[in-house]
Amino acid sequence: MARHELLRLIPEASAGLLEILDESRGTLQAPIRSEIFGLQRFAQHGRSLGEAHRAARASPQAATFFPRLKSNILTLREAHRYIGVQARTGYDISPAAEWLLDNFHLIEAQLKEIHEGLPKSYFRSLPVLLDEPLEGLPRIYGVAWAFVAHTDGAFDKDLLMQFLSAYQETRELNLREMWALPTTLRVVLIENLRRLAERVATNKAAREVANLCCDHLETYTLHSLNELLALLNQRGVGRVFLAQMAQRLQDPRSATGARYQLRYHQWLNNVLPDLAVMQTQQPADQAADNLSVSNAVKSLRAIGDADWPEIVARTSVLMKLMLTSTEFEAEHPTTRDQTLHAIERLSKRSGCSEVVVAETLLGLMHTAEDSQHTTQSPHHWLQGNGRPALVDALGLHEPLAIAWRTAQRHLTLPVYLGALLLGTGGLVAWILLHQGASLPPEGGPLWPGILVALLMIFPASETVVAVINRLICEAIRPQHLPRLALPAGIPPEHRVMVVIPSMLVDIASIHELVHRLHLHYLTNPERHAQFALLTDWADADAARIASDNGLLQSVQQQVHELNQRYPLNGEGAENGGAPRFIVLHRERRFSQTEQRWIGWERKRGKLEQLVNALATGSSAAFLQPTPSTSSPWTATPSHLPDACVT
Repeated sequence: MARHELLRLIPEASAGLLEILDESRGTLQAPIRSEIFGLQRFAQHGRSLGEAHRAARASPQAATFFPRLKSNILTLREAHRYIGVQARTGYDISPAAEWLLDNFHLIEAQLKEIHEGLPKSYFRSLPVLLDEPLEGLPRIYGVAWAFVAHTDGAFDKDLLMQFLSAYQETRELNLREMWALPTTLRVVLIENLRRLAERVATNKAAREVANLCCDHLETYTLHSLNELLALLNQRGVGRVFLAQMAQRLQDPRSATGARYQLRYHQWLNNVLPDLAVMQTQQPADQAADNLSVSNAVKSLRAIGDADWPEIVARTSVLMKLMLTSTEFEAEHPTTRDQTLHAIERLSKRSGCSEVVVAETLLGLMHTAEDSQHTTQSPHHWLQGNGRPALVDALGLHEPLAIAWRTAQRHLTLPVYLGALLLGTGGLVAWILLHQGASLPPEGGPLWPGILVALLMIFPASETVVAVINRLICEAIRPQHLPRLALPAGIPPEHRVMVVIPSMLVDIASIHELVHRLHLHYLTNPERHAQFALLTDWADADAARIASDNGLLQSVQQQVHELNQRYPLNGEGAENGGAPRFIVLHRERRFSQTEQRWIGWERKRGKLEQLVNALATGSSAAFLQPTPSTSSPWTATPSHLPDACVT
C-alpha cells in the first residue's frame, strides 16, 4: 500500500527508490554509536558494566537468539545496488557510500564466514542477560555491543584487553564466551554496517525524492507534499527530504525557486522551524557516518588478523590461572584446547565455575609435585588415571562413566572379532542362498557345500574387515595424544634421534640414504636432534663377504663429510660428545628359519636393539670403532642419547 502511495505522489520514482522508502520496513535504526572512551574511562565502564550485568544460563524453553544475518545480507545488498546505480548515473555520493561500494566484497566474505561458522546452537550455551535493555541476549553480545558503541567501531587490541580485564574484575566471563568474542564482534559490526548502509541509502533516496519534487514543483499542492512528508516520516527521513528541498528552493538558478519562493518557504518554515539547525547538523551526521563505516570495514580486517590466543591468554581469568602452571604453559595449543575443554565440561557437570575447577586441578598437580609423583600433566588428572581423584575433589561421582570405560577396555576386541565373525558368516550365507546354492538333496553329500563355504570365507572376510574399519573410522573421532609446544626448539633433556632403518646394498643406494639423512636435517635443524642411519648388510651365505667393508667405509665416509659440512659449533658437550650424524651398523647373524646370514629380525630387530641401547647405555649390538676404522663421528655408547626414536 505504501509503495502505491509513493508511486502516486512521485510518478517518476524508480522501483529501487520505492523499495528503499517503503514505510512497511519501519523507521531507520540509529547506528551503534555512543560516547568515545579512552583507556581509563573504558576500564571504569568495564567495571561498572560487569556490576550491572546479571546473567544466567539460558533455559531450554527460551527462544534461541540468532543474529539476523540473512536480513543483514539482503539489506546490505539492496543498499549496495541502489548506491551503485546512483554512482553510475552521475550523482554525487558520500565517502561512506564509497566505502561501502569499494569494500562490499569484504563485507560479503565476512557475512559468509559468520554464517557458516555460527551454528544456531552457538548462543544457546552462553549465559544470557536478565535485565533490560538486552534481556534474553547473550552476555558476550552485550560486551561486544558496548565495545563497538564506545569505540565507534574501531578495533584496538590494547583497548579491548583493558576493557575485558576491567569487566572481569567484577564479573567473570567463561572461556566459551571469550572465544565467542571475535565472532560476536563481527556480528555487531555487520549489524552496525547494515544500519549505516540503510541510513546512507535511505537518506540518499529522500534527497532524490526532494529533487524530483523540485523538478516538477508546479504539479504538487501543499496537501500532496504533506502526504509525501508523512510517508517519509514513517521511514525516518522526512527532515532530510525537507533540508534538500530548502537547499533547492534557495538556489537562485532554479526557476521554481523564484516563482514559488514565498509559498513553499512558508510551508517549510511551518513543517521545519529549525531549518538552520538541520542544515548545520546534516554535514556533521554525514561525517560521523563516514567515520563509522570506515572504522567498521577496517575492524573486520583487523579482527581476522588479531592474535586471539594471546588476547584470551592475557584477559581470561581461567587462562591466566592455568598459565601459572609450567606444565600447562609448555603444552601444544591443541593439547591446551583439550585441557580447557575438559575443564569446561567438568564445570558444567559440577556446577562450579571454571576457575574453581582449575584451582582444584592445580592443587592436585602441586600436591603430586610435592610428593614427587611421576606426572603432573593436566591430562593425567582430566582424562587419565588421576581423573577419579579430581572428580572426587569436585564432589562428583562417575560410577557409570567408570563402568563404561572399563567395559570399553575389556569388550573392544571381543566386539570387533564378533562383528567380523557374524559379518563374514552372514555374507557367505547370503551369497550361497542368492546364487542358487542351497542345501544338497536329501541323502546327498554335504562336503561340496562345506568346501564352497570355506573357500568363500577368506574373500568375504576381507570385504567385511574393510567395511567395519571404514565404519569405525567414520564414527569414531581420533584421539590426539598430548603434545608439548617446544617453542624454543627441543631442549637438552628431551633430545631426540631421528633414525632411518636401511640396508647397505650398493654404492648408489648408500648415496641416496645419505641424501635422505641430509634432507631430514635440513627440514629439522634442531639444536638437540641427532640423525642416524640404522643399517644392516644385505642377506648373505656367510657372516662376511668381500663387498661388506667397502660399503661400510663408503657410508662412513659420506656421513663424516656431512659432519664436517655441519659442525656442532661447540654444542658437542651438550649432546654428550656425540656428532650430529652417525651410523649404527649391525653384524649378520645366522637365521635357522631362512638358513642365511641376516640382520637379526631385520627392521623390527634394529629398532628394538636401539631402544634397548638407549635404555641401558650399552651399544654392544652395534659395531664398535677399531683403531683402523675409528673416526670422531663413529657411534660409541656415549653417542646414544636418552631420547625418543622416530
